[in-house]
Amino acid sequence: MPMTIALNTLGRWPRWAPAVTLTAVLAACAPLSTVAPDAGHAQLRTPHPQSTTEMLSRMAPAPGLRLPKPLEAERPYDQAGMASWYGPGLHGRRTASGERFDQYALTAAHPSLPFGTLVCVLSPNNGKSVVVRINDRGPFSKKRIIDLSKGAAQALEMSGLRAVELWRLDDGEDSCPEHLLAQATTPDTDAHTP
Repeated sequence: MPMTIALNTLGRWPRWAPAVTLTAVLAACAPLSTVAPDAGHAQLRTPHPQSTTEMLSRMAPAPGLRLPKPLEAERPYDQAGMASWYGPGLHGRRTASGERFDQYALTAAHPSLPFGTLVCVLSPNNGKSVVVRINDRGPFSKKRIIDLSKGAAQALEMSGLRAVELWRLDDGEDSCPEHLLAQATTPDTDAHTP
């Protein structure tokens, strides 16, 4: 039997109508549960009323306790793939950064790293590494991740394409991290295709 609310003679709603409407809205928003609370499901508990300071003070180490230094994580390489080199025909020409290209400098072209970024380039095949500064854009082949200057390629002892791993160095770093050099493997041969 449907319930209808009749307007009183003055054209107003009864005084109890807002309370009934609010109760109906709140009941409609409540979640429906057909499982009894003791049916093995986890129950939410109210946390103990305590301040953040009290909680943090219980988590802090005892005064005077010396904690060991955290181990420096050996992060994996930032990028790995094939490297190529360039130089003889472009020596003295302007790079994408605007500076003159010096084929004997330790520089490189990368498609997206900012100009001036220092990158450690490691050849896992022979364990050689070199730090290069990004000053150009390239390579323009999807199969290659970096174009090294002739000087950087000579430092890696590469004559063609070479599989490499790249690590972007942080500000203040100017050499390859020691753990990278220790993990390099035994020498291998280059792929001699340009």
